[in-house]
Amino acid sequence: MRRRVFASLVIILFSCSCKKSNSSSGTNTNYTVPTTYTFANVNDNNSLTILLMADQVLARINLANSSPNTVVSTQTLDAMLNNTGGFFVDSTLQLNSSGLKLVNEFPTAALSDVENYFDSVGLYSQSTKSARLGVAGVSPSSVTPSKLYLLSPNGVFYSQATKKAFMGMCAYQIADVYMADSVNSTTDTTTLEHYWDEAFGLFGVPVNFPTNTTGLRYFGSYSNQVNAGLNSNTTIMNAFLKGRAAIANNDLTTMKAQASLLISAFDSLDAGAIVQEMHETNTNIEAGDAVAAYGTLSESLGFVRNLAYNNSPTRIITSAQIAQLLALYDSNSPNSPNLYNFVGVNAGLTVAQIEAKTNAIAQLIGQIYGFSATQLPLL
Repeated sequence: MRRRVFASLVIILFSCSCKKSNSSSGTNTNYTVPTTYTFANVNDNNSLTILLMADQVLARINLANSSPNTVVSTQTLDAMLNNTGGFFVDSTLQLNSSGLKLVNEFPTAALSDVENYFDSVGLYSQSTKSARLGVAGVSPSSVTPSKLYLLSPNGVFYSQATKKAFMGMCAYQIADVYMADSVNSTTDTTTLEHYWDEAFGLFGVPVNFPTNTTGLRYFGSYSNQVNAGLNSNTTIMNAFLKGRAAIANNDLTTMKAQASLLISAFDSLDAGAIVQEMHETNTNIEAGDAVAAYGTLSESLGFVRNLAYNNSPTRIITSAQIAQLLALYDSNSPNSPNLYNFVGVNAGLTVAQIEAKTNAIAQLIGQIYGFSATQLPLL
């Protein structure tokens, strides 16, 4: 098993000097790496379009959280996934006529999950009941009653599970497509620059991140949330800047080093997000807010499934370890866990007993990814 921690990634990042040359190609080694992603010919329009499409699909799913029996059509969600029927609210990027389809962006396993989530949203949004064990419906947070959750009979909040699958799609495109192609390809500079622009666009941060953390989206938001433990903001941003500058100066050695770093970084970032959701679940349980706890557990479950979408040969976690992780949610049904049982609705579990479960998940992630005892509480 390969163990890579962000501490070592940071060392690698800052030891890969922008002056490192590709001696076989006569590389110019005296170029400057900018501090913001403001290269002369940036083109990330496709990524911006994909994220806007994802936003609108998720917004439609969220309609089901407004009140019982607010039906969200599975057929409409599927049409949006395939960009048919003109269901997007158009923008200057012309979403409906863009020629882009979300369905083409997902790895096979993620697409299967998303389609199943759509089926579940379409079915459970027809409920006129309040959510409870064995019954789908809408229930409020006990701490923030205005916040409503459409829960499955097993307590899964599909709105967030779906969003995490979309984030898994972004990470897959960044790491397994654009960065993997950058490592393995000898394509022309213009194509490589475009790969990096699209990958950066899917990260969901402003060009002057992390100085500016306004409007963070998808993994950009989670990078900022776990930054105290992983130093992910600077690590990831500097890798994007160095790699893109290296391409412009035909320094493929440095570019490939930064691409490899980003592949590992997004794997570890997803793992860090699981730990972060365990901490949020503990906060919800301590506040007596079981409904909100189902929400954060659903988010973490989505992140766990994201780990399996990563097809990189350098992926840290093994398939057996993912199965071990899923079993901690529900050993009887790891692939379709009952979150009501996790928080002990019928078993009368104490706060300490529930937190023993969340801490076991966090500790297993820490063990697999090499997160230290100092890092784990900061995630």
